[in-house]
Amino acid sequence: MIKKQIILPTLLLATILIGGMTGCTSSKSPDVSQGGDSGTKVSDTTNSPASNTADRAEKRDAVRKQVEAVLTPDQVKQLSTKLQNGEKMRKAVLSLNLTAEQKTKIQDIFKTAYPHRKGQS
Repeated sequence: MIKKQIILPTLLLATILIGGMTGCTSSKSPDVSQGGDSGTKVSDTTNSPASNTADRAEKRDAVRKQVEAVLTPDQVKQLSTKLQNGEKMRKAVLSLNLTAEQKTKIQDIFKTAYPHRKGQS
């Protein structure tokens, strides 16, 4: 009699827990939207990693060319050396001895190229 009193509630609790866990897991279907999403598929809003990397490399090269156009030939050499040593573009540029005019122009280039990075310089 005691075994029935323990086993029955245990089975009932296990059933509820398992049912609750499977009800909470997300569907692997890509067209299922959750919450307040507009229903946009993830595949519609992201590029493949290979094309994203190529696009980013092109953008970096374009920004670098714009920055180099503002710099003196000596500063361009310094920048190239710093970038080859693995320094980040923004840090490498700002470590150069820039004039006030160069700083303004380069900040404008960065703001235009990376508008989501507000407040970083």
